[in-house]
Amino acid sequence: MENPEKNLEKLIILVTQIGDAISQEIDRDNPDELLGKLQELAALQSTASYALALAEQLYNAKIASLLVSGLYIKYSATDRKQIFAELAKEELFYYNLIERFTKNISYSIESFRTMISYMKMEFEKSKYQTT
Repeated sequence: MENPEKNLEKLIILVTQIGDAISQEIDRDNPDELLGKLQELAALQSTASYALALAEQLYNAKIASLLVSGLYIKYSATDRKQIFAELAKEELFYYNLIERFTKNISYSIESFRTMISYMKMEFEKSKYQTT
């Protein structure tokens, strides 16, 4: 694995960019904006999956390095778990955050698809209505 600090910096940048993209407001009544956001989220989904894998790798590497250090061998398994959780809290934070972002992207994609389908159905119905 590359330098863990470098990878953590890369992860922080990815998580920030993903969070910014998710939080952008759109007009949900505008089909073009919905379609554009849907396409953006679909492209973002692979980046978020990569970031999730990177976060998990960083967290696991941190825990492994703490285990092999031998400094915590005299502690019970429960105590080590608590100590490791504190020492790896930054890696765990980004892992949990990107996991939530990944779920948010999936749910948003499904929501936007539903909205677009509804708009399409309404448009089709309006073609047959006379005033």
